[in-house]
Amino acid sequence: MHRLSSVVCLALLSLLLLTAGRAPGQDALNVTAAGNFGKGEGESKAVFAAGSLVYYAVGNKLQIASFSDPANPLKVASVNLPNIIEDIVRTSINSVQHLVVVGGPNLWLINVQNPTAPSLVSTVNIGSTCEGLATSGVNAYVAAGGRGLQIYNISNPANPAFVAGIDTLEYCESVVISAPYAYIAAGSRSHIVNISNPAAPVVTGQYRARTDGYHQYANVRAGHLYVCDFNLGLDVVNVTTPATPALATTLPTGFRTARIVFDGNYGYIANGDSGMRIIDVSNIAAPTQVSLYNTPGRAASVYFGAITISGSPTGHIFVADRTAGLRAINVSNPAAPTESGAINIVAPASGTAFTSFILDNKAYVAYGSAGLRIIDVANPANPTLLGTLDTPGDARAVVVGNNHAYVADRDAGVRVIDVSNPSLPVEVKNIATPRARGVAISGNYVYVAASDSGLVVLDISNPANPAWIKSMPALYGENVAAFGNIAAITDYGKIRFYDVTNPASPVSKGETPSFSVGNEGFAIAGNYAYIPDGDKLRIFDISNLATPVEVGSVTHGGYSYMAAIEGKYAYVPAEGAGLRVIDVSNPASPQEVGYYDGPSDARGVAVAGGYAYVTERADGLTIYRNDLFTSVAEDRGQVAQRFALHQNYPNPFNPSTKIQFELQRPAPVKLEIQNVLGQTVAVLVNEWKAAGTHTVVFNAENMANGVYLYRLETAGHVQVRKLVLMK
Repeated sequence: MHRLSSVVCLALLSLLLLTAGRAPGQDALNVTAAGNFGKGEGESKAVFAAGSLVYYAVGNKLQIASFSDPANPLKVASVNLPNIIEDIVRTSINSVQHLVVVGGPNLWLINVQNPTAPSLVSTVNIGSTCEGLATSGVNAYVAAGGRGLQIYNISNPANPAFVAGIDTLEYCESVVISAPYAYIAAGSRSHIVNISNPAAPVVTGQYRARTDGYHQYANVRAGHLYVCDFNLGLDVVNVTTPATPALATTLPTGFRTARIVFDGNYGYIANGDSGMRIIDVSNIAAPTQVSLYNTPGRAASVYFGAITISGSPTGHIFVADRTAGLRAINVSNPAAPTESGAINIVAPASGTAFTSFILDNKAYVAYGSAGLRIIDVANPANPTLLGTLDTPGDARAVVVGNNHAYVADRDAGVRVIDVSNPSLPVEVKNIATPRARGVAISGNYVYVAASDSGLVVLDISNPANPAWIKSMPALYGENVAAFGNIAAITDYGKIRFYDVTNPASPVSKGETPSFSVGNEGFAIAGNYAYIPDGDKLRIFDISNLATPVEVGSVTHGGYSYMAAIEGKYAYVPAEGAGLRVIDVSNPASPQEVGYYDGPSDARGVAVAGGYAYVTERADGLTIYRNDLFTSVAEDRGQVAQRFALHQNYPNPFNPSTKIQFELQRPAPVKLEIQNVLGQTVAVLVNEWKAAGTHTVVFNAENMANGVYLYRLETAGHVQVRKLVLMK
């Protein structure tokens, strides 16, 4: 909503016709938003009621609810849209019920003939922020902000057609139709427009706002226009002669007078922080306040609906109450309104989601000033909070291994947190690294990007008491990645690579050239590094660590911070461009194959099983499904493209040791123990395993001393390491 000053002269009363139409837009390809934690449900700003069936907005979600039992309202269905919803109208098109909805730059048509299964029919990009709408006959009239009033023929819901437009001189907030006129609220004035011929609308009259006034909404009753002046209250204007509207009276309803609807002799006003105000309009010259119901939120919109209770229709006002959701107010006695029921909304989580780590259907999220949050993501559509720990610093990154989380907490170093009970995480140690910004885990080691201290290596063989065993200098270590025997950090616009075959003594190898825009995160998988550089993903062959060679790149739009790899797909969150999915099966020729234009603050990403977990700062953690990802059931015969088998620990051991391996995608896995003759003496794993890090405990209590081999096979790929039993 915009506030503009009234400085346009009366000579501009003749309004300009606009002729440019808009084509439907597309906001996603092969990617579906599955669920979110932390964003909250947004605010409720729009509502429309048809009897006990209520259509209302919660942020960008269109929600349908039944209030047949007002005390126990039932959510029937919902539709997620890409923008915040500003207004909703239901209309019949060719005897089929549709919702016409506006928000952001878009006009949407949604088939709601079956309210339990709404379906999006079409999208029209109007080209400016849409604030309100009305329908009449086969046309939708859109209050399109800076583009004034836009008229579309919606007789074919799948293909709305532009009819005409009017320049309202100032920001167009709302429109109401009472044939043959449209009443338009536009900041410093309200317009009366003859729409007898929608293709050639004619401005008939205009009513100017009082000093410091701002026309937010205008509704008509009995030859009078009731103008909601957002700043000053209610103006009642005689429009029986549309060419010369005249102020009849005012009612000081105060700040945030946003919308008015009528039923009989009563007007119901959405009045912001004051709630819902009821006025008696039987005497047009002297409307009077009957009552004021103070809703718990900030009343943004109202709509009248009659709910049948005990066989009798009972008048209700449904209030879109912003942060307090949807309220149903019984107004059968206007002097004493009472709340019959409500649907509350989920508030946003505090803090800023920077990065996440996925393990065993749990997302461990570095949540900035709010610390570590652990979220159950077994049902991607409904992620739920399991536990939280407020770290003393600013949590920027997290990895998990052996029931412990290692959080890069900026100036507070690396916090070591026991997460064996996810609902009650407990800090067990702090490692005072300088400004820890990033962490990566590989086997029994955690690698820390520690700003001016470069790369720090932690031995986590004893997970509750990790040891700082080495640091490698760098100009400014901002983020880190590790895979197998490779670790790398960002270092002032470059990526520096290390051979960590012996993690206690990393060997600096090579580095990339400087990037054109810069880099804050990247991924390593197999022989390749996947490095975002502004609006590009650049792919480097690192089979020779000393001389990384760029082999391919793809432009995706936006500014990307990180990348994650699963199978043949790279997932790149791009600020301003949402999530991009790139096929990297041919690293020399990567191709974007999917995207979802989500929030502008997409920052970090982790992947598991075809789902991308994108951290979106204030919008929390959003889970996206790659619709191209081959399911486990279909993929059992394929090769696990990349995996790592780590050295067991302890080694030598007596009588048990831990073996850890990593999979970049789900795969069939066989892990067995062999003697030096290659004969199998124990099978530890022989099943399908999910992507991620897996730890297996091998107990050799009943075996003889000696040298053994442990062999990992995954769909034809084999890796073998040696272990020593010494009793």
